[in-house]
Amino acid sequence: MSGLLIELFSEEIPAGLQAPAAENLRKLVMAGLEDAGLKTGEARALARPRRLTLVVENVPPKTPDISEERRGPRVDAPEKAIAGFLRATGLELSQCDIVKDEKKGAYYIARIERPEQNSTEILTKIIPEFIRKFPWP
Repeated sequence: MSGLLIELFSEEIPAGLQAPAAENLRKLVMAGLEDAGLKTGEARALARPRRLTLVVENVPPKTPDISEERRGPRVDAPEKAIAGFLRATGLELSQCDIVKDEKKGAYYIARIERPEQNSTEILTKIIPEFIRKFPWP
């Protein structure tokens, strides 16, 4: 396992904005890493007048293979509920299975398979994304 160091240089950052900016940096990057399936160690964000720094410890070289099952809405649920479920899983309706339960009725099940991915590939995707999303007044 290795670490990750991100350092953003800028013009003078006002003293009152340094701590919130460092925390925003930490939250955005850690959320991106978690969404990508990378389980990391502790993350420390630091702020100075001309830079923001984030140090993330124990970044694994690859994500694990993921196989998960998500229970979806009932088959007779409103279209918006089904569309939201499909958007959240990234699947199409034809890729979901239907499970019949005597008490709860028929509902959708999504089986999601994600093969392992290199951390380098993930980082090259999420770092530009978090820089674009970085909230700055």
